Amino acid sequence: MNYLTLPFFKALLKKKESKIALAFSFFPMLLIVVGLFNTNFMQLSAPVGSLSFLEFFSAVLFTQYQMTLPLVVFIYIVSTIFRDEITSGIMYLYKDISRKVILNAKLGAILLFQILYIVITFFSSLFTYYVYLVHKPYTSGRFWPSKIDDVQYTVISILGTILVFLLCLLVASLASIILTNGIHYACRNYFCTFFFYSSTTCFAKNYVFPNGYVNVLGHMSFNSSILLIMLLFVVYYAILYIASLYFYSRLEY
Repeated sequence: MNYLTLPFFKALLKKKESKIALAFSFFPMLLIVVGLFNTNFMQLSAPVGSLSFLEFFSAVLFTQYQMTLPLVVFIYIVSTIFRDEITSGIMYLYKDISRKVILNAKLGAILLFQILYIVITFFSSLFTYYVYLVHKPYTSGRFWPSKIDDVQYTVISILGTILVFLLCLLVASLASIILTNGIHYACRNYFCTFFFYSSTTCFAKNYVFPNGYVNVLGHMSFNSSILLIMLLFVVYYAILYIASLYFYSRLEY
Protein backbone atom coordinates (compact mmCIF):
# COMPACT_ATOMS: atom_id res chain seq x y z
CA MET A 1 0.00 0.00 0.00
CA ASN A 2 1.08 3.60 -0.62
CA TYR A 3 -0.25 7.13 -1.13
CA LEU A 4 -2.24 6.05 -4.20
CA THR A 5 -4.05 3.17 -2.50
CA LEU A 6 -6.82 5.26 -0.95
CA PRO A 7 -7.65 7.17 -4.18
CA PHE A 8 -7.82 3.87 -6.09
CA PHE A 9 -9.97 2.38 -3.32
CA LYS A 10 -12.39 5.34 -3.42
CA ALA A 11 -12.63 5.04 -7.20
CA LEU A 12 -13.28 1.33 -6.81
CA LEU A 13 -16.16 1.94 -4.41
CA LYS A 14 -17.86 4.21 -6.96
CA LYS A 15 -18.17 1.41 -9.51
CA LYS A 16 -21.64 -0.08 -9.78
CA GLU A 17 -20.07 -3.54 -9.91
CA SER A 18 -18.56 -2.89 -6.48
CA LYS A 19 -21.97 -2.06 -5.07
CA ILE A 20 -23.30 -5.33 -6.49
CA ALA A 21 -20.40 -7.22 -4.92
CA LEU A 22 -20.94 -5.59 -1.52
CA ALA A 23 -24.64 -6.50 -1.71
CA PHE A 24 -23.60 -10.17 -1.44
CA SER A 25 -22.15 -9.40 2.00
CA PHE A 26 -25.74 -9.11 3.27
CA PHE A 27 -26.40 -12.68 2.15
CA PRO A 28 -26.84 -14.01 5.76
CA MET A 29 -29.81 -11.70 6.29
CA LEU A 30 -31.70 -13.58 3.59
CA LEU A 31 -32.29 -16.22 6.25
CA ILE A 32 -34.52 -13.76 8.09
CA VAL A 33 -36.53 -13.06 4.92
CA VAL A 34 -36.79 -16.74 3.99
CA GLY A 35 -37.93 -17.49 7.55
CA LEU A 36 -41.11 -15.50 6.88
CA PHE A 37 -42.25 -18.12 4.38
CA ASN A 38 -43.10 -21.78 4.73
CA THR A 39 -40.24 -23.18 2.63
CA ASN A 40 -37.25 -25.45 2.99
CA PHE A 41 -35.08 -23.10 0.94
CA MET A 42 -31.92 -22.00 2.80
CA GLN A 43 -32.93 -23.88 5.93
CA LEU A 44 -30.12 -24.69 8.36
CA SER A 45 -29.80 -27.93 10.28
CA ALA A 46 -27.45 -29.01 13.06
CA PRO A 47 -27.59 -30.96 16.34
CA VAL A 48 -29.54 -29.23 19.08
CA GLY A 49 -27.59 -26.42 20.76
CA SER A 50 -24.45 -26.98 18.69
CA LEU A 51 -24.12 -24.07 16.26
CA SER A 52 -22.08 -21.14 17.58
CA PHE A 53 -21.78 -17.78 15.85
CA LEU A 54 -18.24 -18.42 14.63
CA GLU A 55 -19.31 -21.70 13.01
CA PHE A 56 -22.23 -19.92 11.36
CA PHE A 57 -19.90 -17.19 10.07
CA SER A 58 -17.55 -19.83 8.68
CA ALA A 59 -20.45 -21.50 6.85
CA VAL A 60 -21.58 -18.14 5.46
CA LEU A 61 -18.13 -17.35 4.06
CA PHE A 62 -17.78 -20.78 2.51
CA THR A 63 -21.25 -20.56 0.93
CA GLN A 64 -20.62 -17.06 -0.42
CA TYR A 65 -17.36 -18.04 -2.03
CA GLN A 66 -18.89 -21.24 -3.43
CA MET A 67 -21.54 -19.23 -5.26
CA THR A 68 -20.46 -18.59 -8.85
CA LEU A 69 -22.01 -15.13 -9.26
CA PRO A 70 -20.10 -13.33 -6.44
CA LEU A 71 -16.84 -14.82 -7.68
CA VAL A 72 -17.50 -13.66 -11.26
CA VAL A 73 -18.41 -10.16 -10.04
CA PHE A 74 -15.20 -9.90 -8.01
CA ILE A 75 -13.14 -11.14 -10.97
CA TYR A 76 -14.79 -8.57 -13.22
CA ILE A 77 -14.07 -5.77 -10.74
CA VAL A 78 -10.42 -6.75 -10.56
CA SER A 79 -10.20 -6.89 -14.35
CA THR A 80 -11.58 -3.37 -14.70
CA ILE A 81 -8.97 -2.00 -12.31
CA PHE A 82 -6.19 -3.08 -14.65
CA ARG A 83 -7.49 -3.84 -18.14
CA ASP A 84 -9.81 -0.82 -18.59
CA GLU A 85 -7.00 1.63 -17.90
CA ILE A 86 -4.71 -0.26 -20.28
CA THR A 87 -7.19 -0.38 -23.18
CA SER A 88 -8.46 3.19 -22.71
CA GLY A 89 -5.01 4.75 -22.56
CA ILE A 90 -5.54 6.22 -19.09
CA MET A 91 -2.22 4.68 -18.06
CA TYR A 92 -0.50 7.51 -19.94
CA LEU A 93 -1.53 9.77 -17.07
CA TYR A 94 0.69 7.67 -14.78
CA LYS A 95 3.79 7.87 -17.00
CA ASP A 96 5.75 9.77 -14.33
CA ILE A 97 4.90 7.29 -11.58
CA SER A 98 6.71 4.01 -11.01
CA ARG A 99 4.78 0.99 -12.28
CA LYS A 100 5.57 -0.78 -9.01
CA VAL A 101 3.93 2.05 -7.04
CA ILE A 102 0.82 1.86 -9.23
CA LEU A 103 0.62 -1.93 -9.00
CA ASN A 104 1.02 -1.89 -5.22
CA ALA A 105 -1.67 0.77 -4.91
CA LYS A 106 -4.14 -1.20 -7.02
CA LEU A 107 -3.47 -4.45 -5.19
CA GLY A 108 -3.83 -2.54 -1.92
CA ALA A 109 -7.21 -1.20 -3.07
CA ILE A 110 -8.33 -4.74 -3.91
CA LEU A 111 -7.23 -5.91 -0.46
CA LEU A 112 -9.10 -3.06 1.26
CA PHE A 113 -12.21 -3.88 -0.74
CA GLN A 114 -11.99 -7.53 0.29
CA ILE A 115 -11.53 -6.53 3.94
CA LEU A 116 -14.60 -4.27 3.70
CA TYR A 117 -16.58 -7.15 2.22
CA ILE A 118 -15.55 -9.50 5.03
CA VAL A 119 -16.30 -6.90 7.73
CA ILE A 120 -19.80 -6.25 6.37
CA THR A 121 -20.38 -10.00 6.07
CA PHE A 122 -19.24 -10.45 9.67
CA PHE A 123 -21.67 -7.88 11.06
CA SER A 124 -24.58 -9.01 8.88
CA SER A 125 -23.91 -12.56 10.12
CA LEU A 126 -23.69 -11.30 13.69
CA PHE A 127 -27.03 -9.51 13.33
CA THR A 128 -28.70 -12.54 11.75
CA TYR A 129 -27.38 -14.94 14.36
CA TYR A 130 -28.25 -12.97 17.51
CA VAL A 131 -31.51 -11.48 16.26
CA TYR A 132 -32.98 -14.43 14.39
CA LEU A 133 -31.02 -17.68 14.62
CA VAL A 134 -30.41 -17.53 18.37
CA HIS A 135 -34.05 -18.54 18.86
CA LYS A 136 -33.60 -21.71 16.82
CA PRO A 137 -33.04 -25.02 18.66
CA TYR A 138 -29.83 -25.86 16.74
CA THR A 139 -27.94 -22.75 17.87
CA SER A 140 -26.00 -22.48 21.13
CA GLY A 141 -26.05 -18.70 21.48
CA ARG A 142 -22.30 -18.72 22.11
CA PHE A 143 -19.79 -16.71 20.08
CA TRP A 144 -17.16 -19.47 20.14
CA PRO A 145 -17.72 -23.23 19.85
CA SER A 146 -17.64 -24.95 23.22
CA LYS A 147 -14.88 -27.41 22.29
CA ILE A 148 -11.33 -26.28 21.51
CA ASP A 149 -11.15 -28.73 18.57
CA ASP A 150 -14.19 -27.05 17.02
CA VAL A 151 -12.65 -23.61 17.57
CA GLN A 152 -9.46 -24.64 15.81
CA TYR A 153 -11.36 -26.27 12.95
CA THR A 154 -13.49 -23.15 12.45
CA VAL A 155 -10.52 -20.76 12.56
CA ILE A 156 -8.62 -22.86 10.01
CA SER A 157 -11.71 -22.99 7.79
CA ILE A 158 -12.25 -19.21 7.88
CA LEU A 159 -8.59 -18.40 7.31
CA GLY A 160 -8.22 -20.89 4.47
CA THR A 161 -11.37 -19.71 2.70
CA ILE A 162 -10.36 -16.04 2.85
CA LEU A 163 -6.78 -16.63 1.73
CA VAL A 164 -7.66 -18.85 -1.23
CA PHE A 165 -10.16 -16.24 -2.41
CA LEU A 166 -7.48 -13.55 -2.17
CA LEU A 167 -5.21 -15.75 -4.27
CA CYS A 168 -7.99 -16.10 -6.82
CA LEU A 169 -8.19 -12.29 -7.06
CA LEU A 170 -4.43 -12.13 -7.54
CA VAL A 171 -4.73 -14.66 -10.36
CA ALA A 172 -7.47 -12.46 -11.85
CA SER A 173 -5.16 -9.43 -11.56
CA LEU A 174 -2.34 -11.19 -13.37
CA ALA A 175 -4.69 -12.47 -16.06
CA SER A 176 -6.11 -8.97 -16.54
CA ILE A 177 -2.63 -7.56 -17.11
CA ILE A 178 -1.68 -10.24 -19.62
CA LEU A 179 -4.95 -10.81 -21.47
CA THR A 180 -7.17 -8.45 -23.42
CA ASN A 181 -10.93 -8.14 -23.73
CA GLY A 182 -13.32 -10.28 -25.82
CA ILE A 183 -12.70 -13.99 -25.87
CA HIS A 184 -9.72 -13.55 -23.59
CA TYR A 185 -11.98 -12.02 -20.97
CA ALA A 186 -14.16 -15.13 -21.05
CA CYS A 187 -11.03 -17.28 -20.74
CA ARG A 188 -9.89 -15.20 -17.79
CA ASN A 189 -13.18 -15.69 -15.96
CA TYR A 190 -13.13 -19.41 -16.68
CA PHE A 191 -9.53 -19.83 -15.54
CA CYS A 192 -10.00 -17.90 -12.29
CA THR A 193 -13.22 -19.74 -11.51
CA PHE A 194 -11.52 -23.05 -12.28
CA PHE A 195 -8.62 -22.08 -10.00
CA PHE A 196 -10.95 -21.40 -7.08
CA TYR A 197 -13.12 -24.48 -7.48
CA SER A 198 -10.07 -26.68 -7.97
CA SER A 199 -8.97 -25.55 -4.52
CA THR A 200 -12.17 -26.99 -3.08
CA THR A 201 -12.56 -30.18 -5.08
CA CYS A 202 -9.25 -31.57 -6.34
CA PHE A 203 -7.62 -34.48 -4.53
CA ALA A 204 -4.41 -32.59 -3.73
CA LYS A 205 -6.21 -29.59 -2.28
CA ASN A 206 -5.44 -30.75 1.26
CA TYR A 207 -1.80 -29.94 0.71
CA VAL A 208 -1.46 -27.37 -2.08
CA PHE A 209 -4.23 -24.89 -1.22
CA PRO A 210 -4.68 -22.91 2.03
CA ASN A 211 -8.29 -24.04 2.46
CA GLY A 212 -7.36 -27.71 2.28
CA TYR A 213 -5.69 -27.96 5.68
CA VAL A 214 -9.03 -27.97 7.45
CA ASN A 215 -9.37 -31.57 6.23
CA VAL A 216 -6.03 -32.72 7.67
CA LEU A 217 -6.23 -30.87 10.98
CA GLY A 218 -6.58 -34.16 12.81
CA HIS A 219 -3.22 -35.31 11.47
CA MET A 220 -1.20 -32.24 12.46
CA SER A 221 -1.26 -29.62 15.17
CA PHE A 222 -3.22 -26.39 14.95
CA ASN A 223 -0.04 -24.29 15.01
CA SER A 224 1.52 -26.36 12.23
CA SER A 225 -1.60 -25.96 10.11
CA ILE A 226 -1.60 -22.20 10.57
CA LEU A 227 2.09 -22.02 9.72
CA LEU A 228 1.71 -24.10 6.55
CA ILE A 229 -1.35 -22.14 5.44
CA MET A 230 0.48 -18.83 5.80
CA LEU A 231 3.60 -20.25 4.16
CA LEU A 232 1.61 -21.47 1.16
CA PHE A 233 -0.13 -18.13 0.86
CA VAL A 234 3.15 -16.20 0.98
CA VAL A 235 4.73 -18.45 -1.66
CA TYR A 236 1.77 -18.18 -4.03
CA TYR A 237 1.47 -14.45 -3.38
CA ALA A 238 5.16 -13.89 -4.13
CA ILE A 239 4.94 -15.83 -7.41
CA LEU A 240 1.81 -14.01 -8.55
CA TYR A 241 3.11 -10.61 -7.47
CA ILE A 242 6.48 -11.02 -9.19
CA ALA A 243 4.76 -12.17 -12.38
CA SER A 244 2.28 -9.29 -12.22
CA LEU A 245 5.04 -6.75 -11.67
CA TYR A 246 7.06 -8.19 -14.55
CA PHE A 247 4.24 -8.01 -17.09
CA TYR A 248 2.85 -4.72 -15.75
CA SER A 249 6.25 -3.07 -16.09
CA ARG A 250 6.48 -4.16 -19.71
CA LEU A 251 3.13 -2.65 -20.75
CA GLU A 252 3.28 0.21 -23.22
CA TYR A 253 1.33 3.42 -22.72
